[in-house]
Amino acid sequence: MYSTRFRARSAAVCVATLCVMGATSLPALASSSPSPSAVSALDRQLLTAAHQGNLWEIATSQQAQSAATTTCVKRVGADFINDHRALDVGVVKTAAKLGAALPSGQTDAQLGQTAALKSLAGTPAYDAAWLKAQYPAHVQTLALIDKEIASGTNPLVKTLARSARPVVARHTQMVDHGVCHA
Repeated sequence: MYSTRFRARSAAVCVATLCVMGATSLPALASSSPSPSAVSALDRQLLTAAHQGNLWEIATSQQAQSAATTTCVKRVGADFINDHRALDVGVVKTAAKLGAALPSGQTDAQLGQTAALKSLAGTPAYDAAWLKAQYPAHVQTLALIDKEIASGTNPLVKTLARSARPVVARHTQMVDHGVCHA
């Protein structure tokens, strides 16, 4: 009888010890995998660059609707407006969900590029300059998207990057010896 009580008591002590040990080790286990709300510097970089890039794409593509001389550039610009508006909705929603602040506008370099394009409005040089400006912007965005997919930590931002990648890749092809370079 003594040994049965002793074993029961020992088992209870062991269970209590495991519960306490488990409870104290949970924070360590939780910190080893990223929290769905944790946002790394790379995640923030993607959200910021994507938002500002979308704003720039929308602005320059709206400008192209009246400044371009070819139907092709106007049509590509219209596609870009629709696609980048949709992409930016995802960026803004993701940033809000994560509590990540986004800039209110484009970078100074982007504003300068938009102004430079505007100075060519209505000339054939505008169309070529617009296509030429779009290509590196999309290539840089693709590189950042790929970096986020490979090394980002937040699952929401990684999912956003994965969903944006095919759109940005298609845009890159459209402006790099694509539809308007016949």
